[in-house]
Amino acid sequence: MKAELISTVFLSEKRKKTLLMLMDKPATVDEIKDSLTGTTSAIMAQVKILYEQGLIEQNEDKYRLTSIGKIVMKKIKPLIETLNVLEDNKDYWDSRNMSAIPEFLLDRIGDLGEVMIHEPDLNHLFEPPKALLTSLKQTENVCTFYSYFCPTCPDNYAELAKKEVNYNLILTRPVYERLRDEYKEQHDAMMNSKNSHMYICDDNSLKLGALSVTDDIMLIAFFNKDGIFDHKKVLSFEESARRWGVDLFQYYREKSEKVK
Repeated sequence: MKAELISTVFLSEKRKKTLLMLMDKPATVDEIKDSLTGTTSAIMAQVKILYEQGLIEQNEDKYRLTSIGKIVMKKIKPLIETLNVLEDNKDYWDSRNMSAIPEFLLDRIGDLGEVMIHEPDLNHLFEPPKALLTSLKQTENVCTFYSYFCPTCPDNYAELAKKEVNYNLILTRPVYERLRDEYKEQHDAMMNSKNSHMYICDDNSLKLGALSVTDDIMLIAFFNKDGIFDHKKVLSFEESARRWGVDLFQYYREKSEKVK
């Protein structure tokens, strides 16, 4: 039975997607067909297998998860989400140093959902992705962490401060000192804003390149396993990814000292 249930869920993309869909709410045959690709006969063949395995049941014109189906999918859904994140960009994740992420958030890596790997060309290595810059112009809340100095960022910091955006920024000490000493106007704009807060993180074991979370995007950048920052960044627009990013930011903030 164990092998049968596992193969029932994982050996068919249509079965897997149907079960995930029914976790949200019951659905009619037509609703199931609309959410999948393939012929009606092919889709109904998979629905029949789920029914025979006791994972779904029919109530009038709608299918829903059985009690067993709910138990199985509650355990399997996080694994499916994790595999979706890692398999879609396996080469990228395999090359990253993930030690900067605490275990409780590694367990939730599936929250990142559908991600895009941004790799800038040589002319834009030190510039944030356009999607992030666009978001910064309209967001009301921003959480940012940098362990390297981004030459274009001080102006972005200052602009957010002048707009009184709710902005929290964590920098490593060397990056903060360069901002303070070489970009005094931008630094002071942040310090004078009632909604901007800066923090200094001295923990050198936190090997993370960058993190930014706005109202509609999450960006994270890791060092690779050789300790090199290659400017590749992960972007996600999913709400679950933004919650994950905020939790990571709060983890760093607890290890940081507020600039006063």
